[in-house]
Amino acid sequence: MIYPGKRSLRCLIVLSALLFFSHALAWGQSTLWKGQLNGKTLYLMGSIHVLQASHYPLPVAMESAFAESDLIVFEIDQREMENAASKQLVVTKGLYQGGETLQKNLTKSTFQALKDHLAALKLPIAIFQPMKPAYCALVITMMEFERQGFEAQYGLDHYFADKALRHNKKIAALESAEFQINLLFDLAKKDQEKFLKQTLLEVDTFAKESDRMSQAWERGESEKLHEIMTTSFQEFPDLYEKLIVTRNKTWQPHIEQLVDQHRTVLVVVGAGHLVGPHSVLKLLEKRGYTFSQL
Repeated sequence: MIYPGKRSLRCLIVLSALLFFSHALAWGQSTLWKGQLNGKTLYLMGSIHVLQASHYPLPVAMESAFAESDLIVFEIDQREMENAASKQLVVTKGLYQGGETLQKNLTKSTFQALKDHLAALKLPIAIFQPMKPAYCALVITMMEFERQGFEAQYGLDHYFADKALRHNKKIAALESAEFQINLLFDLAKKDQEKFLKQTLLEVDTFAKESDRMSQAWERGESEKLHEIMTTSFQEFPDLYEKLIVTRNKTWQPHIEQLVDQHRTVLVVVGAGHLVGPHSVLKLLEKRGYTFSQL
């Protein structure tokens, strides 16, 4: 049986960002914004949750933002996501009980697409039959990332979380691990199937799209990033609303509250949450923040 470990757990938000990479970065302007309001400083950093060792060192601006900040904010606390309870919750929510199978819960076309994908990898469909569609999507995604040499230990959030602990920085989280797990696994049956269909489409175009996406991210081209993300979600607008828009609206007042309590704050979230008209950045601009991209 294949179970998603702590790296697969990170896919809960990796997939919402929909950013894939295939080569070392040539850093220019980055996905980092500096905002100011009433004498307070807020850094917003677009995170990539899985990278390669070759993507380091990071731009000086990112390291400087970390050094200047007295609070580092992440989507979740990495330690909570990696504990035994969180892993067990994924397994409990991700597997069928009582003889139910993946095939019984998918349309013929989606199941055939899954079979075709697994056949190309020489993997038996029987391994995936106990999995719910969202669980299956996570496993498929992580297998593809691993085939391309990407690992969660090199993701920006993982990197800065470890660094914050070493430097005794204060850490805060916008969501709990349980919330993120439930966000995906509590999707309605039809939405879980949509999520799996989207994943299969993304995996099939992984190699083709990776260079275009990585260049947009490394250059800090927010409009292009938004275009890529919305194109990927265009057949699944309800998922975009749930995974991106609604969460951005929830995060905005929480971030403002944290900034009120500290001098300088660095917020590290998936890059997909910082681009487009519904982004966290745009929501905060409406509240009076003035941002400059670094």
